[in-house]
Amino acid sequence: MKTAMLYGGPNLRIEDVPMPLPGPGEVVVRVRAAGICGSDLHGYRQPRPDVTYPIRAGHELSGVISEIGPDLSGLSVGQRVGVEPMHLIGCGECSQCRRGDYHICPRRGRRAGKPVHSAGFSEYDLVDARNVFPLPDQVSFAEAAILDVYAVAVHGINRLPVKPFHSVAIIGTGAVGLTQGQVARAVGARQVIVIGTRDESLETARACGAADVVVNASKVDPVRAVLELTGGEGVDVAFETVGGHTPTIQQCCELVTYGGKVGVVGLFFESVSLDPRQAMRKEIDLRWVNSYSTWEGVREYQIALDLLAAGKLQARPLITHRTPLDRIAEGFAWANDKQRSGAIKVIVEP
Repeated sequence: MKTAMLYGGPNLRIEDVPMPLPGPGEVVVRVRAAGICGSDLHGYRQPRPDVTYPIRAGHELSGVISEIGPDLSGLSVGQRVGVEPMHLIGCGECSQCRRGDYHICPRRGRRAGKPVHSAGFSEYDLVDARNVFPLPDQVSFAEAAILDVYAVAVHGINRLPVKPFHSVAIIGTGAVGLTQGQVARAVGARQVIVIGTRDESLETARACGAADVVVNASKVDPVRAVLELTGGEGVDVAFETVGGHTPTIQQCCELVTYGGKVGVVGLFFESVSLDPRQAMRKEIDLRWVNSYSTWEGVREYQIALDLLAAGKLQARPLITHRTPLDRIAEGFAWANDKQRSGAIKVIVEP
């Protein structure tokens, strides 16, 4: 079968590898769609020193079950499924796993001491049967491929509960920011303000139901704009979804109200500055949002799927680019240069 091999940097090659064979509790999925995640771009921009290349990747995926392991019931060949990524599998034995928080298992993403990871940038992928979710007919493969992103947004709302009388600000207009905005509005936030730096992506935020109001931080001071929009109070909840090397956590602390909550969804690569006096004075609740797992006994991936299937989320406007597997390098280039390509979510279709 064909698969994309990542050799570090922009060196991507399509190679032939053996077909996977399912063992007990496993299924093989014929991949129909796989999203390029921001985390996939980290090694594309610069080879990671902690990674032994080449690697396979692609953890946002959906497809059709093509083969089922022995003694496995409840699933069938030909079934359309979304896939929760393999790197979220916990050990099942630690206290975190026992309470359902397998996403923060100290041994997350390992089996028999070896790391496991989804390989959706392939024609077929081997999947733990516990990680497949049957798709209703109204959810397309491309939409299901970004359920992983929606599940992170669901986890964000669970970590920082949004009430109907709450105002919410989201810094960032990538797929993470827009899905967070859609979920916040789906659960009934009074007002959602999305902050970005490009008019095109801000217009998408409004058009896809991720925002009631948008603010272009390249044209106005975002903190001042949010304070004006909230009558000087600030928002009740703010989500940072940019990460990298930005001062956005501090901005969130400045634009939330007294007693407000800040959720950090973006991944940072270095220490960030934060004014502790302001955070203390406001008694800000600062929380990190790392992936997802279960909430009160329910899989957050399933919650995201239910919202999407019910028409409460709009995934299609976020899918701006598609590419076949043999042109995946072009897809990575689009995702890596959103300023030029206008990409929000790039989908690979093997």
